[in-house]
Parts: sequence; C-alpha cells; structure tokens
Amino acid sequence: MKERLREITVGSDPDLKSEIVEYNGEKFEVRQPTVATRSEILSKSGMSVTDAKGNEVNFGNAQIAAVIFCTYVPGTDDRVFEEEDVPMLRQQPAGSFVDKLSRVAMRLMNVDSEEEAKN
Repeated sequence: MKERLREITVGSDPDLKSEIVEYNGEKFEVRQPTVATRSEILSKSGMSVTDAKGNEVNFGNAQIAAVIFCTYVPGTDDRVFEEEDVPMLRQQPAGSFVDKLSRVAMRLMNVDSEEEAKN
C-alpha cells in the first residue's frame, strides 16, 4: 500500500495549472507556483509566518516537514514519505496533496491554537 500512496504523490509528475491572460492585445501565461516557489514569493513579499516565540518560520519547509513526519500508511507505523522526498515535495503544485496533508498535520499539531494564544 505504501508504494501505491507514493506512486500517486511523489511518484508522478507535478500537474501545474496555468491560465492565459490577455492584456493590451498580448497573451501572457500565468503558472501555478510550486510549494517551493510559493514559499519564496511569500518570503520576498515580506509576508512571514512566526512561531509562538516570534521566530520566523519558512512556511514551505514547515509544510513539508509536517507531511514527512505525520503522514502514515493507514493502520501502520510506516511513514509514507522520507527525507529523500523533500525535492519532489517542494516541486508539487500549490494546492496539491502537500497542502491537503500539511493542513491536517498542522491542525493536529495545534499550530493554530498556539498562534491564537500568542495574540
């Protein structure tokens, strides 16, 4: 089962979406960012995520670590992803399985509760 889970996630090519935008008679292609690119965009824009102690956290790295350490083959202690999967996980589209899995992992880690307590 682990191999099947890996095959449909890190074992397949990322399916990045794009849209054509017309402006002033010209066409531009706007592409969906990868997890890594989204993290870079957030960093360059001055947007940052901080932990409960006020330390800046790289959102993309936090997501990927949560996916690696919190995602298991159901009913086992066998993790689906490994440290070697980091490059493939970083190249997945924003909004892909990385976001879906990390959202649940972060919730289970009580990340939101720590942020609310800080405010």
